[in-house]
Amino acid sequence: MIKLKNPRRIYLKGGNHAILLLHSFTGTVRDVKGLAQRLNNEGFTTYVPSYQGHGLLLEDFVKSDMDDWWQNVLESYKFLKQEGYETISVAGVSLGGLFTLKLLEIFPDIHSGVAMSVPRFKDEAGIFYRLEQYSTRLDKMLGLSEDEHAEQIAHIQNYHLGAQKFCRMIDEIMTGLSQINQPVLIMYGGRDDASYAESAQYIFQKLKEPKQISIISEAGHLMPLGRGQLQTEEMIVSFFCHKNV
Repeated sequence: MIKLKNPRRIYLKGGNHAILLLHSFTGTVRDVKGLAQRLNNEGFTTYVPSYQGHGLLLEDFVKSDMDDWWQNVLESYKFLKQEGYETISVAGVSLGGLFTLKLLEIFPDIHSGVAMSVPRFKDEAGIFYRLEQYSTRLDKMLGLSEDEHAEQIAHIQNYHLGAQKFCRMIDEIMTGLSQINQPVLIMYGGRDDASYAESAQYIFQKLKEPKQISIISEAGHLMPLGRGQLQTEEMIVSFFCHKNV
C-alpha cells in the first residue's frame, strides 16, 4: 500500500501583522495556499499549518480527530507568538472557520478573524459522508484497486468517537460566540449548500459588533479556490487592511 506524508506547512514572512490561515476538514493547505500568497503580497506574514492525518490514506486519517487538529491550531498560534508577532489575525474555511471562531473566543488578544463556509451543525452521517468522499477522491488519484478502496472505506465505521467529538466541538463553539469581541467577517458562497447561508446568518446574529457578513455569489464551499476566488481574496484583503471595519 502506498505511504503518503502530511502536506508541508506554508510560512511566508512579510510584515509585522501575521495571519494564521486554516484549511478545511479533509482538505489540505492547498485550500488556502493562493490566499496565503495574496495576503503575503499585500505585506502580511502568512502561516498555514497542516492538520494531522490530512492528505493521507483513510486508514491513517482516522487515527486523528478534532482534539489533534485543534492542538495543531494551538501550536501554530503559539508558534507565531514565539516568532515575535504581536498582531495576529486568523482566517479559515469550513473546519478552519470553526477553529477561527474558537481561537477568537479563547484569545482576546487576537486582532481579527475571517470565517468562511462555517457549519453551525453536523451529524455523524454527514461526517461519514465527507470521509467517504475524501477516500474515494484520494484512492482514485492514487490508482487503488476496488478491493483496496473498499478496505479504506471500511475504516469509516471505526470513527464513531471521532465524529462525536466533531459534533460536540461545533456545539461548544456555537455556544461561545457571544464571547467574541474582535472584528469578524463571516463569509459564505452562493453556490454552496443552502445550510451554510443559514449558518452564516445564525453566527452573524450571535456575534457582537464590529462584524460583517458577505456572500460571494460565484463561490462554492471552498471559497478561496475556484470560481469566486478573486472576489473572496479581495474581500479578505479589504477586511484585514481595515477598509471596511
